[in-house]
Amino acid sequence: MKDRYEQEIEQLLNELESDAPDPTPAPVDAPPPLDDQPSPFAPRPRYSKPFISPTKLAIAGGVLALIGLFLVRLPWLALAGLVLMAAAVAWMFFRRMGNRQQQYWRGRPIEAEPQGAWQRFRRWLSQ
Repeated sequence: MKDRYEQEIEQLLNELESDAPDPTPAPVDAPPPLDDQPSPFAPRPRYSKPFISPTKLAIAGGVLALIGLFLVRLPWLALAGLVLMAAAVAWMFFRRMGNRQQQYWRGRPIEAEPQGAWQRFRRWLSQ
């Protein structure tokens, strides 16, 4: 009886191997399979580029400082440019420390949003 099952299994496996067509590679511009596409109802991440960035602010401050020092010879204009550059550098550091980009997979966030102290306190009270 056991040999009969083994023979049937081997026969089925041989049939599967002979009938299986060669997988053809998908074209590069083909859409992903339906099961890999996010749901149309899933929340989508919002990407918005700010009008002004720390880099733009630093460049503007440097240009202002150079204009104030060499062309116009106004020390307060050069000082304002240096203050803008310092503010841009501080902005870069604060942005790196506080803002971590949320990662998404299939339209859903991978990790839950970090909860603040108030939400943790309310959850503790409800337990």
